[in-house]
Amino acid sequence: MKYFVSVLAATISLTSISGAQAQSNVRPAAATRAPTSIIKSVTEPDLRALVLAEGHAIDAMHPFDAPSVRGKTKDGLLFVLIGTACDKEGIPGCRGVMMQVRYDSDSRVTTDGINNSNRNEAALSAWWDKDDKTVGLTRYVVLDDGITWMNLRQNLRVLISVQANSYKHAFPD
Repeated sequence: MKYFVSVLAATISLTSISGAQAQSNVRPAAATRAPTSIIKSVTEPDLRALVLAEGHAIDAMHPFDAPSVRGKTKDGLLFVLIGTACDKEGIPGCRGVMMQVRYDSDSRVTTDGINNSNRNEAALSAWWDKDDKTVGLTRYVVLDDGITWMNLRQNLRVLISVQANSYKHAFPD
């Protein structure tokens, strides 16, 4: 009888542990945050959770030296979330998030096109690295005094929805 109770207890314990592990692989703890919870800093798992909370896929973890995640929309658009101002002044995590969509530049890209993008789509900042042949569209979010989890999610939504208009200015036909 003691053997049966020990085996039963071990089985229940292992079932609980494996269930928790499976759940953590599917839904990181940060994804279950209440929409109104206040975010003052983020970690790489938080960035992963942000991508997943918006229904996107993870394309790569830690693609940059800083805490970072590359996500992919259902339409195939790749974007990156990069933690900034990390572990400063005794505060753990990153107090900023750089959200970017990057494109390879081509002959259509000009300084005027980048300027037009910045003038016409103020929600994003367009930039052109001629040496690396990259055009970037960036939305930067400061977390220092806190924003809600839903506001952070909304910032990612803005990046994804506005980038197409910015692209048209940077890459005119």
